[in-house]
Amino acid sequence: MSDETYKAPYKAAHIANFILDSAEEDKKIQDIGILKLLKLVYIFFGWACVAHPRIYLFSDPIEAWDYGPVVPSLYYELRKFGKNHITARATLYDPFGDRDPREPKKDEMDDEILQTLSTIWDSYKDASASHLVALTHEKGSPWWNTYDGSRNAEISKDLIRNYYTDLHRSLG
Repeated sequence: MSDETYKAPYKAAHIANFILDSAEEDKKIQDIGILKLLKLVYIFFGWACVAHPRIYLFSDPIEAWDYGPVVPSLYYELRKFGKNHITARATLYDPFGDRDPREPKKDEMDDEILQTLSTIWDSYKDASASHLVALTHEKGSPWWNTYDGSRNAEISKDLIRNYYTDLHRSLG
């Protein structure tokens, strides 16, 4: 199947805000900088493919950059925080098109998806940004198979789905 055959009910901003809200609730917000957030959004996308095989969590492009997978719209909106923790929420603003400044909220999301996201959060919330970068850079990963030294190589969502499905099977 190609990337276009899957429903994508959310934007990456929904997932970023879920992570930021969860981090705040768990008193881990000081640990969430742009690098960690971007890796978590990617990892959430991958594991959600396993839990919900007929959807892609969001439609935003994911690109292979130097430090791993990046959703450009999130990066460009939240890069202002630099190495500091993120103190705002992502909006639906897309610097490349749509100009909707609304912050997506958890209550806009399906309960089954929220349960999946909570499980993923519990698995990765204590991981450092450098550990997440290492995970996303593993040999054979979608980033590893896509990265070509430029900042605009889009990672195929099918490649991500297949990688996480195989990873799930190997963990058995």
